[in-house]
Amino acid sequence: MLLWHIFLLAIVQGITEFLPISSSAHLVLFPKVTGGADQGLIIDLAVHVGSLLAVMLVFFKEVILLTKTTILYPKATKEERKLLQNVLIGSIPVIIAGAIFYALLPDGLRNVQLIAAMSIIFGILLFWADRVGKIDKKCMTIGKKDAFLIGLAHIIALIPGVSRSGITMTMARARGMTRFEAARFSMLIGMPVIAGAGTVGLYDLIKAGNIELGIDALFAMFFSFIASLISILLMLKWLQKFSFTPFVIYRILLGIAIFAFVL
Repeated sequence: MLLWHIFLLAIVQGITEFLPISSSAHLVLFPKVTGGADQGLIIDLAVHVGSLLAVMLVFFKEVILLTKTTILYPKATKEERKLLQNVLIGSIPVIIAGAIFYALLPDGLRNVQLIAAMSIIFGILLFWADRVGKIDKKCMTIGKKDAFLIGLAHIIALIPGVSRSGITMTMARARGMTRFEAARFSMLIGMPVIAGAGTVGLYDLIKAGNIELGIDALFAMFFSFIASLISILLMLKWLQKFSFTPFVIYRILLGIAIFAFVL
């Protein structure tokens, strides 16, 4: 792959991974818009690992806390144990479903009409969830039922266009979490998922034995890390004062534009 292609692809991933607009959809659309060859699943996973490193840096304290709680679980406080339990409950369902999905469809779903439909449908659902119910729950105060429902919703994100962050934030908002905490929890439960997918990508890369592809993956990871870091910080700042409406509008316009382009 050309370096500029890798750079643009990583920027697209970095900007879209943690915004509720579906990074997988944009990665599928990228080669169709640019006219280049499909970058393949390994590069897709590489840019996701870059995003993982960025979110781990932003939530470094939480990562340390979750690691410490895992190792010293009996000595952890009730709140620390609850946070770990919620993160596991929110992430394990999609890890299991993702493994099955990958075994059945190793190249994933890359249908643009499906992306367009999911972008519109789940954009409208996010708009609804952002405006109903109480808004008082945090990552450490939600119950197991809340975490489990968010975890089940997480599975739907295996469909391109749904958005992993979008569907988890939607369910989190519907269950009464604040916008900031919904985004925070979405990122925390996303870390084990992205780490698992990244491990699969690393295995495939080693098995392929392609040095050039490995170099491309490293560049993609680095550029994605920088873009993701900026995107996360800006989104968290935005959600402390404003709503998800701009993202909803973008999703709907994106879906309409895709349908217009295809038809």
